[in-house]
Amino acid sequence: MRRTSRRFGTAMAALAATLVAAVPAVAATPRPAASDWAQEGHDATHDGFNPDEYRITAGTLSRLVQRWSISTTGGAVEQQAPIVAGSQLFLADSAGIRAYLAATGAADWQFALPASDNPQAPAVATDGQSVVAYLRTGELISLDTATGSVRWRSPVPSNAPAGRVLLDRGVVVAGGNDGENLGVWAFEAATGKPLWHRLGLDPQWPVADGKMLLSRPYRGGLQAVDLATGRVAWETENDWFGYAADPTGRFFLVGQDTVLLKVRADSGRVVWQAGGLSGSPAVDHDRVYIAAEDNPEMIVAVDLHTGEQRWRLAAGLMPSVAGGLLWASHSSPEQGWQLEALDPATGVPFDLPAAVHSAGGVERAVVTHGWLYTTDGATLRAFTVG
Repeated sequence: MRRTSRRFGTAMAALAATLVAAVPAVAATPRPAASDWAQEGHDATHDGFNPDEYRITAGTLSRLVQRWSISTTGGAVEQQAPIVAGSQLFLADSAGIRAYLAATGAADWQFALPASDNPQAPAVATDGQSVVAYLRTGELISLDTATGSVRWRSPVPSNAPAGRVLLDRGVVVAGGNDGENLGVWAFEAATGKPLWHRLGLDPQWPVADGKMLLSRPYRGGLQAVDLATGRVAWETENDWFGYAADPTGRFFLVGQDTVLLKVRADSGRVVWQAGGLSGSPAVDHDRVYIAAEDNPEMIVAVDLHTGEQRWRLAAGLMPSVAGGLLWASHSSPEQGWQLEALDPATGVPFDLPAAVHSAGGVERAVVTHGWLYTTDGATLRAFTVG
């Protein structure tokens, strides 16, 4: 048997300790429950897919009934889709952030925002114990979900009107481009401690394999960086925009002009590409649902594994998937917004109760914990199985 000297073993232990110490430790913070709709697009993959919904299915659609509604009470922008954690639901507009009881719509608490020339609502996300909000005044705040009290706040130099906030693995990232300041800033979600920042780069939506994507608007190209450290894992000269990650978190779905590409998150290698597609997709374990380039309300279902087109249907905008159903909204001057529930495998629509069918909107339908939430920009409606 080969023996290792005590001196060599001690040296290796010291080296290992040094390497561990070189990686910044991220304070422990809870991860949202898998079924929570914790940020735009459900979770940090931004895939619009809730795989843990079992109550609202094809077999229960006919029994959906509206339980309550909330009208926009202030703010100069349209009501956004809610985020949901357990028994609480959170809405944000330019006037503030509000918490409600998810089952009744009863008000829980409100955090008012100062008046601002920027009418955009803050981007928000939750881990179940905190709601983080990227304010358009150039600040990131963390609010206690139980009380709405401020846990911490940190400046973010860019007050980008289209900025983004991501929350995953105990790290919260905010940033964007306000025309003067361009960059991305990362913090510990539990404490607000700064972790890293990168100037001249614009954060994209998804997280996969512990990595996020940063575009280089002025130089061109894109980098994949470690979420906890900001270290570059790989980069490309291609001007890709990160739409989403697949549910396994092993692949990115990115766009370049009107081409959709599936790329490996660990290397950036292209797996397949499909033309004539653009927009925010939904991604389940089998397919990508995305808009046709020449018609934003035409949903195209693309095989996740091969990139081959499976079906296409003029069914609506901003798809989401939950309970074995594909949800999307479309509009017409005569009927306004209409909500559809489709078979993800075929695109065939299911019959919906009239109150549900007429509850579409420009935001994604949020389906979680046995509830369906939709907004037409002014009123949030909540449905559940009766």
